[in-house]
Amino acid sequence: MIASVSKSMTAGVRRSVVAAAVAATLVGGCASGDTGAAEVWDPIETPNRFVFAINRTIDMIAVRPLAVMYRDGVPEPAQKSVRNLLDNLGEPVTAINEVFQGDPSRAATTMARFLVNSTLGVAGLFDVATMLGMKRTKTDAGQTIGMWAAKGVEPENGGFYLVLPLTGPSNARDATGLMIDYAIDPFQILPIALNVDWIYYSAPRYALTVVDYRSRTMFALDDLEKNSVDYYAALRSAYTQNRAELIRAKREGTDTKSELERRDNIALVR
Repeated sequence: MIASVSKSMTAGVRRSVVAAAVAATLVGGCASGDTGAAEVWDPIETPNRFVFAINRTIDMIAVRPLAVMYRDGVPEPAQKSVRNLLDNLGEPVTAINEVFQGDPSRAATTMARFLVNSTLGVAGLFDVATMLGMKRTKTDAGQTIGMWAAKGVEPENGGFYLVLPLTGPSNARDATGLMIDYAIDPFQILPIALNVDWIYYSAPRYALTVVDYRSRTMFALDDLEKNSVDYYAALRSAYTQNRAELIRAKREGTDTKSELERRDNIALVR
């Protein structure tokens, strides 16, 4: 059994690393040829729009109705606890990225938050760490790659734009980061080590994340769609600028105002 689990883990990590390497190569290739960001590079716009249409259909049929029921039917304190739980599960990945971004002290604070909230906060349902003065931050491998990208490459230039199925707006850089974050996430590795089926852990976590984010971005996305001639292009531009601002702040060593709220302006689905 141990051999089987080990083989499964090795194969999974190998696939993630290979995929990440391919995507990273694409990012580096495009960055070396174009350091500016006059407009979003979208060479596969036709298939992107096709995936975008599928995502919107799924959103209208399933995700949005669930998000509305969640927003209107679940008490706010319970929604906050769900959000705290999901944020707490993401703290180890944030800490790892903060180390690679050259901020070990911030990483130590993030891990202290995780330990406090996982114990005193009842598995993260309550954000006790913030009450104790430990501010929550959020970062990912996409920002880490963007922070250390070749000198002169604008943060807006994240490689070719990409719409991911059931995930939404991305680009070569951030898709690479997404795979890296998944590969280093202890809460993705642990279920594999314990031979726990994906459907019992990762699927519920992903579903909760999507519904929670969708409920909080509903008004912003509705407004963007209502006031744009081309919703696809408007969302593409909003996503690119949002990510660029976060990466630029990392490079400059500044703290973006209301960073966590700004991230919520772009939904995972639709």
